[in-house]
Amino acid sequence: MYVAISLDIDPDANSAVEGRHDALSSPIEQGEIRVDACKKGLQKIFDLLDIYDIDATLFYEARTAQMLIESGIDLPKLSERHEIACHSLKHEDFLGKVSGIPRNEKSIDASIGKAKEILAKIFGREIKGFRAPYTRINRTVVKVLERLGFQYDSSETATLGTGWAGKPYPLEAFDSSLMELALPSFRDAKGKKMSSYLWAIFEGRRVFGEYIDAAAQARDIAKGGLFVFSIHPWHLYVDCKGNQFGKDQARKNLENLESIFSQLKQVQGIQILRQDEYLEAWLGKKDSN
Repeated sequence: MYVAISLDIDPDANSAVEGRHDALSSPIEQGEIRVDACKKGLQKIFDLLDIYDIDATLFYEARTAQMLIESGIDLPKLSERHEIACHSLKHEDFLGKVSGIPRNEKSIDASIGKAKEILAKIFGREIKGFRAPYTRINRTVVKVLERLGFQYDSSETATLGTGWAGKPYPLEAFDSSLMELALPSFRDAKGKKMSSYLWAIFEGRRVFGEYIDAAAQARDIAKGGLFVFSIHPWHLYVDCKGNQFGKDQARKNLENLESIFSQLKQVQGIQILRQDEYLEAWLGKKDSN
């Protein structure tokens, strides 16, 4: 089985807001966009990825990438070994679930197209992958992604073992041939449903060993498939409501993340790679058969 480490790099504790398309940092009443915790967490994660020789997939919100560069961080250099993917322009609520104002096709095209253009200019690379804000897509979003030349989406969540074994699949439900590299959901030892997003560890609701056990248990179910873990860098230092963690909790969060990286490297039968590398290898193998 293959494992990908992906980062959603967006504003600190961001949240959709009623009446506006873009996200704000919580508490939204302050009307601010902050990336301080994101910057600090991202730098720590880059260090860990280097220590454990892990190549990751970085889903950058374009606005956040610009703000990080303006703050003095050398993103192109730090991101050099990793895949650069797109996480929207301003973390838009494209479907209008919270904003109450769904975006039309022209507006979605303009936002995602601008985000892709910004990221390509910053990093000097082709942008192949997309993850939607709030992991919400619909037929219109998928249509735009195809037109803009994306090779895959990674927004859907699929349950391992119920007809899905971690393999890429075309988004036929949206009348599209765009490939989906879905985020896995699974059951813990007590049968409770889990997500592969690691936020629950940082909020104190899970322990890192549960995610290692899940990956190990998925090997037989998802042989040859991809198990995608996802992290928000800001979550190492602030919670979902924007409250700063104390020093002890922040240190514990970093230790838990390091434990996941180190133990994943030791699990037999698991290879860690970027999402674009996995898809390229999978498509090549499929074509050869």
